Amino acid sequence: MKLRNFCKAAALLTATTALLLQLGVARAQFRGVQAASVMPPKGVQIKPGEDLAVALKVAIRPGYHMNSDNPAEDYLIPTRLTWDVAGLTVKSVEYPKAETVKYEFSEKPLSVFSGTITLLSTFKVPEPLPAGLNELTGTLRYQACNEKACLPPVTAEVSVPVTKH
Repeated sequence: MKLRNFCKAAALLTATTALLLQLGVARAQFRGVQAASVMPPKGVQIKPGEDLAVALKVAIRPGYHMNSDNPAEDYLIPTRLTWDVAGLTVKSVEYPKAETVKYEFSEKPLSVFSGTITLLSTFKVPEPLPAGLNELTGTLRYQACNEKACLPPVTAEVSVPVTKH
């Protein structure tokens, strides 16, 4: 009787270990999915005393979407572009018009972005220009999902080279 219980326990432990290993591999593969690519402009020209517009393109992989900047549910992580540029003032960050899509996993339609989107930032540039300003830096935080599950939130670094005019 003890041998039979031992064999059952060993079989259960082996099956559990195999399942956990499979889940770990699947989870590692899922984490490696890049659902969006941030494509900043190759550079911008900055002029003292003039506003500067910077268009940031984001390509969202087919089959995925990102929550909009104003998601339909409080628990959803919004898409946010923030800038950390000493000497310049961010006047605005404009997001594209979101799509309203109904997914099986949600009771009500969600506000999402898909395809390629453009985020337009406008900066107030002082006169004279701040010393040492060679790039605009910021972060894009988003969460991408498909029709079955959401990936962990991502914070992508954004860097735009600056030339002075």
